[in-house]
Amino acid sequence: MHRSLALFALPLLLLALFVPAASAANTKGAKSPEIAISDGINGMTAATTIAGQAGSPVLLVVWLPICPHCAKFMPEVHALHTKYASKGLKILTVTHGRKDYAQTYLREKGWTFGVGFDWTGVTASRFGVAGLPGVKLIGADGHLRSYTGTLEDAIKAELPPPPR
Repeated sequence: MHRSLALFALPLLLLALFVPAASAANTKGAKSPEIAISDGINGMTAATTIAGQAGSPVLLVVWLPICPHCAKFMPEVHALHTKYASKGLKILTVTHGRKDYAQTYLREKGWTFGVGFDWTGVTASRFGVAGLPGVKLIGADGHLRSYTGTLEDAIKAELPPPPR
């Protein structure tokens, strides 16, 4: 009896190992909370909202310029901004750091993505960010996405198809 169960389970295990496409899909979650910023640079202002990006996927990153983990991750954010902004991706980053320091830091790095300032920590709290950087992908429909695979693959899956 146990042997027949093993013979039945083996093909299922092999199928799961060699058919990863089904697990690579982005999963729709709850409606995204709203960001809470009081100032911004590089195109972000106090009026910038998630709702204002409707129809476009949004990469939200909560970070600090002085965070060593952020310093390693933010070049990827810049690369994603450079590669996908023209294809519809909106990148909104939120920090509670000093505005003058953030402006200098971005200028020195040559980064042009928007940065909003939330000195209250409300945005991080709303999105459940416990460590930095906090990275959230929001679909064009305004719902949070979870995904397997790389962040770039998840972003590409959210972008509209190229025009024919």
